[in-house]
Amino acid sequence: MTQLRCTSATGKALKPTRASAALEALYYRDLMRLIREMDDSLTYWLTANYRKYETAIAQDSVADELQKVMNKLTVRWRSLFDDRARKIAERQAGRWKGHADTSLMDKLRQAGFAVRFRPSKAVKDVLDGAINENVSLIKSIADHHLTEVSQMVQRSVMAGRDLSTLTADLKERYGITQRRAAFIARDQNNKATSFITRTRQIELGLTEAIWCHSSAGKHPRPNHVKAGRERLRYDIRQGADVDGNGKLIFPGEAPNCRCTSQVIIPGFDA
Repeated sequence: MTQLRCTSATGKALKPTRASAALEALYYRDLMRLIREMDDSLTYWLTANYRKYETAIAQDSVADELQKVMNKLTVRWRSLFDDRARKIAERQAGRWKGHADTSLMDKLRQAGFAVRFRPSKAVKDVLDGAINENVSLIKSIADHHLTEVSQMVQRSVMAGRDLSTLTADLKERYGITQRRAAFIARDQNNKATSFITRTRQIELGLTEAIWCHSSAGKHPRPNHVKAGRERLRYDIRQGADVDGNGKLIFPGEAPNCRCTSQVIIPGFDA
């Protein structure tokens, strides 16, 4: 394993590798393309069938017929999400790896080190983990949305609501799913970039970093702000106890965390 050392006695902190906003946007676009397809299909078939039975709404037979329609749609869209989830996740993982490697190599070049990364088992393991987690998350989007819409339709039937009310409810549900897709894209973008970068740093023999708080979020965690302000040093192989509860975490690991780190290249007296 390569052991980087700098000419300074005290060592040198590299600039942080940050998650790419462009890659977050690409992932969100891919998720929303699939979600919009599902929503268009659900809205079309449910409104068409609801309109057909609207004069007899609130009857048990109508509830049964609409549930049959919803069951068919659920099978179809769960199958489509299952089929496309891995392709989307694998493509996105490749983007994350490319960005993390290129960004870290650039930071190293600026510090005077010419490094070129090669495929490694450690990075492959990180990518496999990211792919599997994102496959699960993508599938869960369909599961949550379809379950909520199914319950929404049955509630509308039982309450005898008209089609306009159901249509408004479907739009509201779409907005909730849209926001969840945005969260997944943002959160996974931060996590994957952080973990791939950390793995590459460890492969270079680097072990220590400084916690850097991001001011991008609307609701910063006080302990993360404090860790950044105090330039908390931690072992990148283990993580940092930023909350003081003994639990070691990494920048970008907590939900919605956008923190990063400055890895330290040790000096000749290290």
